Amino acid sequence: MRASSYTTRQRETLLRYLMGLDGEHVTIEQLTEHFAKDAAPVGRTTIYRYLAKLEQEGLVRRFKVDGLSSACYQFIREPASCGDHFHLKCEQCGTLVHLECDSLAQIQQHVLAEHSFRINPLKTVFYGLCEGCQ
Repeated sequence: MRASSYTTRQRETLLRYLMGLDGEHVTIEQLTEHFAKDAAPVGRTTIYRYLAKLEQEGLVRRFKVDGLSSACYQFIREPASCGDHFHLKCEQCGTLVHLECDSLAQIQQHVLAEHSFRINPLKTVFYGLCEGCQ
């Protein structure tokens, strides 16, 4: 973990939980529900505050893929890695999935070489239905 100027139990609890998700994305609502069941609950305002701080420190990435759904947050093990792939978003359950696919990398290279346009994978999201919602 990277050093923080001020560390609290709640910050460490939130960070530990995010790290344990192993790259999964989570919303404020999901975090609030999780910590409401905890023996030492962390309130919604505190979650917002610490997520903002963790994002500033480079420990958490915030995904806001459209103007309709809630932002998702993800603990970043390797900060540079997320820019290398696209994302899939389920229109029914809201799950956000990392998509690492050589075919899409080829499309990205084609678009750059043939159309002089660089696609930003962090802002490129394919919408559809995940396996569980199909």
